[in-house]
Amino acid sequence: MTVRTILVAHDGSKGAAHALGWAADLARQTEARLVVVHAWSPLEDLSKVKPSRSFHELHEEALAQVREWCTSADGIEIEPRLVEDLPVEGIVQAARDVDADLIVCGTRGLGGVKGLLLGRVARELPGRSHRPVAVVPPPE
Repeated sequence: MTVRTILVAHDGSKGAAHALGWAADLARQTEARLVVVHAWSPLEDLSKVKPSRSFHELHEEALAQVREWCTSADGIEIEPRLVEDLPVEGIVQAARDVDADLIVCGTRGLGGVKGLLLGRVARELPGRSHRPVAVVPPPE
């Protein structure tokens, strides 16, 4: 399989940052471009918004962090995107839109009961995607 475009799901977490680094290493090796997607849904994010800040402001901040990281990623073509949709659906649709060859996402590395309650994207994405998905575990 030739990898030309790698889509990375990024939610601002440490696990997502680690997955982005992993995907950047792969992009360097394969000369692929990276599309970094931050998907969000206003309905899912109601609890994260302070009254003085909008949903869009919060997610633009997350993309700004990605853009800042991208400036230090020598030799990699990177395209950050903000997608307004439920995370899994938004990631899958973005992968279709950019014709991604691989989707990369991180995980929080939670086991047991917490693992059942959290990490829905990492759990659902492989079964819902039309492309291969690499779920990158957090560093030890």
